[in-house]
Amino acid sequence: MKHQLQEMLRQHAELRALARDYERELARPTPDLPALAKCRWTLARLVSAHLAYERLHLYPALAGQGGRAADIGRAFAGEMVDLGAQLGEHVRKWTSDLIVSDWAGFSRSSTALMMDLKTRMDREEGEAYPLIQAAKAA
Repeated sequence: MKHQLQEMLRQHAELRALARDYERELARPTPDLPALAKCRWTLARLVSAHLAYERLHLYPALAGQGGRAADIGRAFAGEMVDLGAQLGEHVRKWTSDLIVSDWAGFSRSSTALMMDLKTRMDREEGEAYPLIQAAKAA
């Protein structure tokens, strides 16, 4: 599981770097639609890949421990489905025309989404990953 934890941490680092790029784009006085499209597409791709990796490795490892670890795994799995749905809704709602006409609203919504994503990754690293490391050490 050590390799899988390293891979999930690498994915988190990649998502955090993208979030910084996205936030730089959101700080512009007007939208750069091609740059935003690239950020949004990359975000969707990275989150989707990360979700799939967690479904394959993290949640089964937590479930296999039973008890508190399994409960945390189920809670994280449900939250990640919610975050994926939130991302999908964000992309569907914010068309190019709406981004241009409500740049401030899009920026607020996107910033909130990035904060949710970063908070989620921090929680995984602080709550779920240590359980996997502790089980491996035992």
